[in-house]
Amino acid sequence: MKIIKLDSSVYNKISAGEVVERPASVIKELVENAIDAGATRVEISVVNAGLDEIAVRDNGCGIDKEDLKTAFLPHATSKIRLAEDLSEIRTLGFRGEALPSIASVSMVEIKSKTADADVGHCLKLRGGEVEEEGVISMNTGTEITVSNLFFNTPARLKFLKTPSGELSEIKSTVLKLIFANPTISISLFDKKDKIYSSDGQGLGAAIKSIFNEEIWNNLLPVNYEKNGVYVTGYVSRSTYFKMNRTYQISIVNGRVCENQSISSAITTVYAQYLMKRNYPVTVLSIALSPSKIDVNVHPTKAEVRFSDGNQVFSAVYHAIKNAVEGDIEERRIQFETISDEAERPIEEGAFPFSAPISTVAEAEISSDNAVEGTSSFVFPTKTALENSETFREESDIERSIKENYRKMREKQREVQQELAETQELYRVIGQVFGTYLLLEQKERFIIVDQHAAVERLRYDKLIAAYRAGNVAVQPLLIPLTIEVNPNEYAIVESKIPAMKQIGIEIVPFGTDSFKISSIPQILSEIDINVLIKHVLSDKAEKEDTVIEERLAYAACRSSIKGNTYLTMDEIDELMKAYFKEGLPVQCPHGRPVYHIYTKRDLETLFKRIV
Repeated sequence: MKIIKLDSSVYNKISAGEVVERPASVIKELVENAIDAGATRVEISVVNAGLDEIAVRDNGCGIDKEDLKTAFLPHATSKIRLAEDLSEIRTLGFRGEALPSIASVSMVEIKSKTADADVGHCLKLRGGEVEEEGVISMNTGTEITVSNLFFNTPARLKFLKTPSGELSEIKSTVLKLIFANPTISISLFDKKDKIYSSDGQGLGAAIKSIFNEEIWNNLLPVNYEKNGVYVTGYVSRSTYFKMNRTYQISIVNGRVCENQSISSAITTVYAQYLMKRNYPVTVLSIALSPSKIDVNVHPTKAEVRFSDGNQVFSAVYHAIKNAVEGDIEERRIQFETISDEAERPIEEGAFPFSAPISTVAEAEISSDNAVEGTSSFVFPTKTALENSETFREESDIERSIKENYRKMREKQREVQQELAETQELYRVIGQVFGTYLLLEQKERFIIVDQHAAVERLRYDKLIAAYRAGNVAVQPLLIPLTIEVNPNEYAIVESKIPAMKQIGIEIVPFGTDSFKISSIPQILSEIDINVLIKHVLSDKAEKEDTVIEERLAYAACRSSIKGNTYLTMDEIDELMKAYFKEGLPVQCPHGRPVYHIYTKRDLETLFKRIV
């Protein structure tokens, strides 16, 4: 079969098939061009979900008259000059495919003016061919209108969604562009109806302008750096989730993209907080040297590749982990000890002196009353004692009264401390269904899942022991052998030091296998195949994940089960143990430990407050 060179009209359509999948793709490419042009304001409007018309206007630097036609030639770009530039990409576009691809499957009108030009210039293209050009009066910037998308490739139209579905894709794309460029004002209009509008005042303001108040109130700020990888943005609390991953947005050097290292880090952090098929909300911006990223992986630049995925994983993992754990610690229910005079040390001369008493009998009566818990004890002043011949010779009685006073204050202190640990801090109401504990604390009604709470406390203690290096190691009577291929051999070999730190002793055994001679005691019942799977993983921190999963299982198995009825004393003892540590928010598997209802909540429920 004879080899021929394809006509430009053919290969442009092939290229368009890679870059321009739907109206949202057109908007993404045009907005990214506007951002690369230095725009601080971008306005997008669509008609019929972009199938009839898409218009993008910006206040960027504009395009010179002589460059207008060149911009629509394949692989024409202002972003790079040499192949070496591909290793230091600092712009969103660089391939020179967007404009010619869009023009080849639509009708395009472009108007542009540079700051030093007196007037703007315009072009009209149909199917990639220039039909008209002229002069126009306009402000500095560029306006591109794309109409009749896919008019000359009708087969492509069959694969598009309904107008409402395509509009949803557009909204999703613009939302990500707003989050990726929070210092740029970006607006989206459907005909004349405003859908999104950001003011360019930062990521927090952008999120609040798009997400509802409930989401915003459940987000935590993130700001972290490790090994030159900077992670900023917002992530949801451990108790807040969505039913899909569409609320997880990752931005790398200003580019919305997907990457397995980032996704894996997010999943790993929230695994112990969220149940299966529950997903956190994350808007993360990752910044690192362009030389460590390959953005030339996919025609739409939707994916990136890192030279060291483990570094990125570790930075994202710790950034989220710090934010989530810090929030959990703040939200633990802590019961404050009541501050009282009875808890302060009694200083010399700190007695509540008042008017002198005249007889020993009156002093003894006052002392007896004080022991019963009253505070009306009256002790004679030093001057009064010196002026009285009777008391001047009765120092033993004076010491006896002081001793009685000291004992009385100690008894008061003990009573107050006991109250501080029980009735004044919380009141145990009881238990329902053998599973839930009911407490009253100030003006709050608390329902506690006894199993989840005990499970979390035990898990935290096990984790603390593990991280302190106190996990018991179990030598294997018969070492286990792992057979590996050459690639896996290098992975396992590189992990030997890290595995040893957590109690897994691995030694080479020939050229294609390893022997495991010891494992942490907590892993004694784990399926060895699962262990091997994690050992062979090339993702950072996975060694810890193996242990933590097993510790969660151990804590669960040893906790109080549901449908276990406790006495009031047992409940009280359990609560005392809890509140020394602070009531945890969730169990290791993501189930909530407690729910709180305020007095106002109950009054609203019963229509006392309308």
